[in-house]
Amino acid sequence: MNTIGLKKRISSAASLLALTAGLSAVATGSFAQDESAAADRSNADTIIVTAQFREQNLQETPLSITALNAEMIDARGYQDLSDVGQTAPNVTLRPAAATYGPAVVAYIRGVGQRDSTLALEPGVGIYIDDVYFPTLHGSLIELIDLDRVEILRGPQGTLAGQNSIGGAIRLYSKKPNGDDSGFAQLTYGSYDRLELRAAQNFTIIPDELFVRFSGTGARSDGFVKRYDYACTHPGTAVPSVLSTTDDCQLGTEGGKSYLAGRLALRWEPTDRVSVDIVGDITEDNSEAGPSPLVFVGQGTAPGTTVAGSGMAPAYFLNGVPLGTPAGSEFVSYSPYGDFALDTFSNSPYTSYETYTDVAPRDGSAPWQAPAEASNDSWGISANIQIELADWLNFTSITGYREFNGTYSSADGSPFTPTMTANRVFNEQFSQEIRFNANIDDVLNLTVGGFYFDKESRNASRVTLVPFNFTENNVVPAETLAVFGNADFAVTDRLNVIFGIRYTDQEKTFEYGRLGILGSDAALNGSFNPITMTPGADGAVPWQLAALNGLEGEFKGDRTDYRGVVQYQWTDDFMTYAQFSTGFKGGGINPRPFFPSQALPHNPETLDAYEIGFKSSFLDNRVTFNAAAFLNKYDDILVTVSSCPLPGGPPSPCALPLNAGEATVKGFEAELALRPVDGLMIDASLATLDFEYDSISAEAANSGIGLEDDGQYIQDVQWSFGAQYDFYVNGFGTITPRVDVNFEDDYHRNANNIDLATGGEDIFGHIGSRTLVNARLTYLDPSESWRISLEAKNLTDELYYTDFFDNRGSTNTIQGRPGMPRTFAVTVRRNF
Repeated sequence: MNTIGLKKRISSAASLLALTAGLSAVATGSFAQDESAAADRSNADTIIVTAQFREQNLQETPLSITALNAEMIDARGYQDLSDVGQTAPNVTLRPAAATYGPAVVAYIRGVGQRDSTLALEPGVGIYIDDVYFPTLHGSLIELIDLDRVEILRGPQGTLAGQNSIGGAIRLYSKKPNGDDSGFAQLTYGSYDRLELRAAQNFTIIPDELFVRFSGTGARSDGFVKRYDYACTHPGTAVPSVLSTTDDCQLGTEGGKSYLAGRLALRWEPTDRVSVDIVGDITEDNSEAGPSPLVFVGQGTAPGTTVAGSGMAPAYFLNGVPLGTPAGSEFVSYSPYGDFALDTFSNSPYTSYETYTDVAPRDGSAPWQAPAEASNDSWGISANIQIELADWLNFTSITGYREFNGTYSSADGSPFTPTMTANRVFNEQFSQEIRFNANIDDVLNLTVGGFYFDKESRNASRVTLVPFNFTENNVVPAETLAVFGNADFAVTDRLNVIFGIRYTDQEKTFEYGRLGILGSDAALNGSFNPITMTPGADGAVPWQLAALNGLEGEFKGDRTDYRGVVQYQWTDDFMTYAQFSTGFKGGGINPRPFFPSQALPHNPETLDAYEIGFKSSFLDNRVTFNAAAFLNKYDDILVTVSSCPLPGGPPSPCALPLNAGEATVKGFEAELALRPVDGLMIDASLATLDFEYDSISAEAANSGIGLEDDGQYIQDVQWSFGAQYDFYVNGFGTITPRVDVNFEDDYHRNANNIDLATGGEDIFGHIGSRTLVNARLTYLDPSESWRISLEAKNLTDELYYTDFFDNRGSTNTIQGRPGMPRTFAVTVRRNF
């Protein structure tokens, strides 16, 4: 860690917060406000959250929460779940490497998960209308017709339950309101982006039955271009897969194509009963994620700037080794140095990926993977609330959801030493019940139970030198939990809160390792590994044969606690101190290449200590919240690419193991200003520090040591946003807005520091980024028409959201670049 650089970054961000607050105070002092105006402003700015099982003002809730309502999401131009991480401190939400399909890398306060395999548990719980979404696959959720998003930081073991050890993200749909309002909007932008969104409220029975329809359709071209190497480099020995010679282009990566719809129904038969039913369906046929090749070679020595000599070659064609560990003509751009030897392009948005294995090393027939990252899903939920008495309420939350998706990944070169085509399936059912009691406004008590059942399955065709096989894995899981939360008002200003949850979890992993797919189906693109039988067109490799039919099981129970002391010093200033716990479920290695690698891992656990305050002042023109925390993080789960285990070679390897214990500490601050009418400013600052306290023997044997930093640990994050409404009488309102977000560099690999030299592993290092987005909006006087012009990544900064480091098997690294600068115009009609 560069301490001087860190101090400078913290100092700069803190100065920004202080300057913003100071300008606010000066401006506010220049404008006298009467009490009614302040009250109107307070009501308009109030955000209601339900993190503690009941509706509360965000400023009165003793939790670290970032809440974004529909207006905030719209003003910032956020499109999917990864965008909301730009606002929340100590939250990392980024599109995952293409190898993991349509998924989001989700970390909060340094705790989370990057691997979308159905066998590993996420570390950040995601909830849609209070229904748990259990997988990272499909988690890159479009923000369609939402009422609000709540991001809860810190372990939510009692409030949310399993796998919310880092925190939880809750998305809430807009409910029908009976006002028969609606909207339609059309967007056109860079990369031929075309998007239509619309929603409409209907009243079926006045004062009783209401419906809201909403839907969207979108498409855009990918921003990474795939070229046929033989076409762009005439005379090469690389075979061509191009059907036409038009610009030598095979296609693109990162393109979008989806349709989605939602139906929300609200029934209020009496003033004591409400029933909310929400159904949604999505058909997503998007392209494979962007994954250009950025490095060739092993480069195993941390801190090296060039690959070592004598490394294994990276590519083979008909058994002949090709490529060099010192660089590659297949790399158009590398963030690591002079490894890009391509003579056709030096663009980071160029790939020579063909998704075709023209000459498998085992002599089997050529095959092609679908160049897509598609996901079809649907779900339905029912939220029933009954007021049993003036002091007692009952809530039932029932949810059913299923998805099936297809995604492929390869290494970014025309030789395809590794390629995987995946089909994934998931179906789940959940039921939660709660009883909420308010006893004499002294005790708010919640007790309830939770049941969850799912079955996930993945079927994959895998080329990974020297293997060529298919797999069909099934992962059934079941969870039972009971919980309680008591909020006791000791005085009119002092509250004491205690929460508890008991969870019983059971999960099985059933391995299927089969022969390869028939050549006809592979070539015509009708990839369907579900129909395969063992030995079809080639036997399963002998190293994997013993895995077929093997079952691994995890069973465990866990009790989590939460205790809070909250004091409301004034109506506008509250402090709290909190202790809370959480866990992430254990399991078994989903990707063993040898029977010796089919190993279990234990759950992660976390104890968190937090203090904070929430405040609003200057006639509610300033809101300032801050928190500091210290976490004791045990049995940290990491995935290693070297398996020094008996019974098999160290690689290929993708073994999850418990690395040890660590202390994680940090600070967060959020500021919202309304210095003058029409001007809105928001800012945030976060720091994070990770130190290993002990290392397990298994992790030490894989090269991890006390000197290593945690994964996805960003020392500093900060954000700043501002907008001003210029009202022109008779013309309308013009609102310019700018948002700036800084995220520090971090390591994506567990083994990232060389003990001998202290050098960092540059190949697993993701650089810092500063994104600038701007938006200009016109609203007509009747507020019926709105036109918005937006620019994202205004400075056209090159950055990567993630890497896939495959040095342990194919000697390559792929990067997922973020979107370059884009522009868009949106026209909206409210009615």
